[in-house]
Amino acid sequence: MLNFYSTSLENQKEKNLYRYLTSSDSTSSTTIRRGKKNFISFCCNDYLGLSQNAQVKKAAIAAIEKFGVGARASRYVSGNNSLYEKVEKQIAKMKNCEDAIVFSSGYATAIGAIPALVCEGDLIVADRLIHSSAIDGSKLSGARLMRFLHNDIEHAKKILEENRGKFKKCLIVTETVFSMDGDVGEISELLKLAEKFDAILLSDAAHDLWLNQSEVASANHLQMGTFSKAVGALGGYVAGDKMLIDYLRNFAKSAIYSTALPPAILAGALTSLKIISKKNLGQKALKNAQYFCELMGREKPQSAIVVLIVGENKKALEIAKKVAEKGMLISAIRPPTVEVGKARLRITFSSEHQKNQVKKLAEILNFELKKIS
Repeated sequence: MLNFYSTSLENQKEKNLYRYLTSSDSTSSTTIRRGKKNFISFCCNDYLGLSQNAQVKKAAIAAIEKFGVGARASRYVSGNNSLYEKVEKQIAKMKNCEDAIVFSSGYATAIGAIPALVCEGDLIVADRLIHSSAIDGSKLSGARLMRFLHNDIEHAKKILEENRGKFKKCLIVTETVFSMDGDVGEISELLKLAEKFDAILLSDAAHDLWLNQSEVASANHLQMGTFSKAVGALGGYVAGDKMLIDYLRNFAKSAIYSTALPPAILAGALTSLKIISKKNLGQKALKNAQYFCELMGREKPQSAIVVLIVGENKKALEIAKKVAEKGMLISAIRPPTVEVGKARLRITFSSEHQKNQVKKLAEILNFELKKIS
């Protein structure tokens, strides 16, 4: 039996799909240290630089001094630190919703919320490019999963017209920003379908820059997200109608059966959220992505994520390596994260990147891409 595992690993190496872990220490909002060398990172999801923000770190340290390091129990026992309520109220306020619930991670949010909302005998209609966590949550639910072509509203409508009447409950799943393509989801159009077909829209805002905080709330819309990216901390959340959030508190297993988040994480996340609500940091990250695309002769990006598809796994790895040799880090994304034959370079921009850093990256990539064209 052990031969199966060793052979599988060798096959991954032959296909340039083997995954390595490299020790990487964050030394600033845009700098990573590996060994004795510092790199400018264009591969982190810390879009607003808040993981290194002085106010955020101060709040986390103060929480450790006051409450200790660990939460010590599930939220449903004694781990429901008073900071939880403050964080949930802040999210609800920023998302223009009645209530919110916090989970231990973005992944835990998806695999807890989706199976709680739908089960066997129900229907999930999801965008073809939803995140792996949402796919796993859908499979765990036991509901029938049907996928519509990426951002194709007519296809989603067709699926609903032909199938909604056969199932008890229905969940429509999409993302506000698709993490491996950088484009945005059709939230308003899908919400119209949710309201028309008596369904709930669950939109994943994991890679959101928190630019749209004035959207009109709907009882048919649940907004899911994470603190591990733009917020610079850890944890996940669902925001929406008070009754639905209360339902998740009672039926989402990943919330009920997980140890609570450490107080320092909650304090850091709360401070980050307050900073986001007062400062338009997301626009700075977006402008850096736009500047890069201008230098590369590409279309204006919709998010802080820019993707360059190169096709072959080996080519993606080689270019990422060449960029690293020049002191910058970008991600080489390969299957199964993306489709076979569509390996790509994924570049993420922060509000903390300097123009000269963005310009240097564009120069390096323009040179490397010309060599393979």
